Amino acid sequence: MSKPVSNFGSRTQSRVSPFKLFIAGVIFLMSNNATIAIAATPAPGAYPTAQEGFQFLEGSWRIHNRQLKQPLSSREEWIEYQAFGRFITLLDGLVSVEELRNAMGEPFGGAMRTFDREKRVWSDAWVSARDGVLQLPSFGSFAGDVGTFIAEDTFDDKPVLARGIWRRVSKNHVIWEQALSLDKGATWQTNWIMNFERTEPQP
Repeated sequence: MSKPVSNFGSRTQSRVSPFKLFIAGVIFLMSNNATIAIAATPAPGAYPTAQEGFQFLEGSWRIHNRQLKQPLSSREEWIEYQAFGRFITLLDGLVSVEELRNAMGEPFGGAMRTFDREKRVWSDAWVSARDGVLQLPSFGSFAGDVGTFIAEDTFDDKPVLARGIWRRVSKNHVIWEQALSLDKGATWQTNWIMNFERTEPQP
């Protein structure tokens, strides 16, 4: 018996069906289009710089609170109390998590802040230890050493604007102030001031 003849060059050589060629062409085009799409997609914005971000809060703080007893009233009666705060930064500055405890060490609230790399804007959402519900966020950004955040809210069933302002005084001293407005930001009443002092001062 003679050896089998190689298919190369013979009339009996197997052929690829038109359907298989069609499928191969589709896969080729899809892979090329995917490559082009990936190349054309703009890269996300940079991570927040130290000037844009909340890295300055990283660590532990003593906090002196001064809070208006009856906001949006004519009474100027303030209450004052001490608290402690702990802040951690995650995802190379994209996330800042805050935990607040009273002078007895009991938790009373916290916040979650996340940074939109494309819009260069922070969202800042409060959560109370009383119910554990993450509130709707305020949005804002930093200009120099001042960060301004605005949110629509309600107070005593009235629509208000709430404004939070962060002031970076130094590496070891930060101030946060909250104010409410009943007239869409024409006038503001400050109702909460927090003075942060680092428990382990940085040089």
